[in-house]
Amino acid sequence: MYVISLPEIIPDEMSFMKIQDLIKNIHKGSKHLGTFTLNDLFQFASSRSVNGIAVAKENGREYYLAFLAGEAEGAIYIDDNGTEYSDKAAKMITGNEKFEFYEITPDIIETIVMRCRIFEKTHLKRSIPNVIHDLLDNIIKGSKYVGVFPLHELFQFTSQGKSNGIAAAKENEREYYLAFLDGEAEGAIYIDEKGSLYSDKAVIMITGQEKFEYYAVKPDIVDAVVMGSRIFEKMHLRKSLPSLIPEIGKKSEGMGVLSVTITKDAVPQNGLTISIRNEGKVLGNDITTGQGTASFKLNYGKYDCIVRDRSQNMTTFYITFDESNSKILLDLNVKSRLEI
Repeated sequence: MYVISLPEIIPDEMSFMKIQDLIKNIHKGSKHLGTFTLNDLFQFASSRSVNGIAVAKENGREYYLAFLAGEAEGAIYIDDNGTEYSDKAAKMITGNEKFEFYEITPDIIETIVMRCRIFEKTHLKRSIPNVIHDLLDNIIKGSKYVGVFPLHELFQFTSQGKSNGIAAAKENEREYYLAFLDGEAEGAIYIDEKGSLYSDKAVIMITGQEKFEYYAVKPDIVDAVVMGSRIFEKMHLRKSLPSLIPEIGKKSEGMGVLSVTITKDAVPQNGLTISIRNEGKVLGNDITTGQGTASFKLNYGKYDCIVRDRSQNMTTFYITFDESNSKILLDLNVKSRLEI
C-alpha cells in the first residue's frame, strides 16, 4: 500500500482542519493512478478495490470523491458560493467531468468520509447504467445471435468452441453480462436501477438461474469490455454448478431444498445476496425475495451461509441442513457467526 509522505496531515489532527483545506491538499504528494471519466473511474476503483481521492476541477468548480475499498463513500463540491457535502455534493456531479485519481491510505479516507458520507448513492451513479447499457446494447445489435443458454450450458458451449462473445440476461429490471474470450468468461457486468457492478462484485449477483442470450463478438471488442470488468476470482462464477453434479462414486446421504429467510428486527430483507459455502467452495447463490427468502438444492450437511448487502458488507452464519431443518430463519442483528 502506498503511504502518503505528508507528516503534517494525520488522522488525529484532521478534525481541527477545515475540510476544504484538507481536501485541497490531501492528494498532493500521493501516487497518481490516472485520469478517468466518471464511468471509467467507477470501473477502475471497483475492479481493484482501491482507496483514494478523485479530483475534478473546471470553471471554478471543484469536485472530490473519496473511495474506500473501491466504493465511492464521500463527496465534496466547492465553488465561489461555498462548499457542499455528502449527497448535496454528489448531486452536483454531472458525469462529464474528468477525474484525477490519487491513492491514499484508508485511515485518512475514513476520516474524510466521516465529514462527507454519501447516503444516497443512486445520485452519484444515476448516469452510469444508461452509459454502460447503451454501449453493450450497441455491441450486441451489431453481432451475430447464437442462442439461449442456462449458465452451465453456456460454459459448455463457449468452452467447446473456444468462442468469443457477449452473453446477456435480463429479468426484473436486472441486467447481467458476461464477456467470453477463447471460451473463458473473463469479464462481468451487473446493472440495475441502483447502478452498476463490475468484475467479481458483478459475478456475485449471478444466481445461476438466468437464461443468457449469447452473441458472437470480435475478440478485440470483447477484450475492450474485459479491460473494465475483468473477473479475478473465477470460482465464484461456477458457484452454482457443483450442487447440480453429484460426486461420482459417493453415496448421497440425502438431498433436499434449503429455504433461508433473512430478517432484521423481524422485518424480511429483500434483495440480499445469499451464498452457501462448504469447505471453501461456493455451492450456490440466490437473491432474497420480498419475503426475505432464498432457496438452494443441496445435500444434507453443515454449511457456511454468507449474507451480502449491496455495499458488499458480509454476515456469516454456520447452519446445519437436514430433513428436519430445511427452513432456517436468520436475523442480521444476531451474532454474525452463529451455529443454528
